[in-house]
Amino acid sequence: MTTPTRNIAIVGAGAMGAMYAAHFARAGFDIRFVANGQRATRLEGGIRVNNESIDIPVVRTDAPLDWVADLVIFAVKDCHLETAVTEALPVITDETIVLSVLNGLDSEARIAALLGNTATVLLCIALAMDAERLGDEVRFRQAGKLVFGEARNDEPTSQVLAVQEALTTAGLAWETPVDMMGAMWWKFMVNVGINQASAILDAPYGAFQAAGHPRDFMMALIDEVMAVAQAEGIALGTEELERWNEVLAGQPAEGRTSMHQDVLAGRPTEVSLFGGQVVALGKKHGIATPVSQSVVWILDR
Repeated sequence: MTTPTRNIAIVGAGAMGAMYAAHFARAGFDIRFVANGQRATRLEGGIRVNNESIDIPVVRTDAPLDWVADLVIFAVKDCHLETAVTEALPVITDETIVLSVLNGLDSEARIAALLGNTATVLLCIALAMDAERLGDEVRFRQAGKLVFGEARNDEPTSQVLAVQEALTTAGLAWETPVDMMGAMWWKFMVNVGINQASAILDAPYGAFQAAGHPRDFMMALIDEVMAVAQAEGIALGTEELERWNEVLAGQPAEGRTSMHQDVLAGRPTEVSLFGGQVVALGKKHGIATPVSQSVVWILDR
């Protein structure tokens, strides 16, 4: 029997955080944002998601509180992760379950280290959502799917089952694969390819759905991920590419990746998590990664 997951904290109220918060709020969960300072003040006015105003309480952890979370979802940019974990500490107990929807391969390990191995930190990736912040409002057409679990899920743990139940109640699609590490690397491959290519070319998903130079650029980046993955003992091949093609074909042609949105908004990108990590792994294994290195030179400025 799983323990009910009712108290849910979202750390990060950007496009993804607001989208997930709206789902949990509509389903009747005790959903709260965790924030301090000016961010908390801004959030206390509520959020707007798909033309609907939603009032979600804000937990200020720099003041005394009497509320703790059953589930914490980190939805911040990588550069803000350490601060976010520190702010969230007061609502986290040994019984709390943690999900990170950050990109990259190592956010869960970093969170676990910062928490001192308190709480259960599950592996997680977010797929096929198209949430976007437009001014003071977040809009999305598809919420996508959360893929999460332990590194291996031959038999899901009680914590995994509890999150599955919460997501189902909130109307959020989910999947728990047996090999979660393989799923993490698949998402990394996808991000390295489509996020970086779209950011550099200022191109929406549609530019990569048919043959042409944009798609060739994306595939060159993916080829380098597959090479370093093999050296790391991770098999990425034809099956994984076919799966990505199916997901890509289902994306709205005019939709934009998160990194493309960052470039358009003048925000720092996560190129260090993508191209930077491919370059580092290439050096580790003596594998040339010229396309990823060029991307780092272009975007890391």
